[in-house]
Amino acid sequence: MLNRIIRLQAVLKIITNQTATALELLAWQSSQMRTAIYQNRMALDYLLTEDGEVCGKLNLSNCCLQIDDNGKAVLEIAKEIKKITHVPIQTWETTWSKDWWFKLFGGPW
Repeated sequence: MLNRIIRLQAVLKIITNQTATALELLAWQSSQMRTAIYQNRMALDYLLTEDGEVCGKLNLSNCCLQIDDNGKAVLEIAKEIKKITHVPIQTWETTWSKDWWFKLFGGPW
């Protein structure tokens, strides 16, 4: 039974670490997409300067572009997940070891 629990613990640790790695990759991709979107918006604003930038061209009164960058927070959460799942290696020790026999009967017969 203990061996099954240890195996389950190992599988759970692998799954959790893979999930944390996926979160890290998504956070990095999100930050890169945010940067690319801002760069494209700046280029559009520059090209449409005479028309009042993007908002003026589209006749929008409330046209503020704001994309929150939560990538750092997600990376911290992923790091905490990996830290929580770390469990030292556990081994099975039976009560019928040699030491037990010698402790019970005081040595060899």
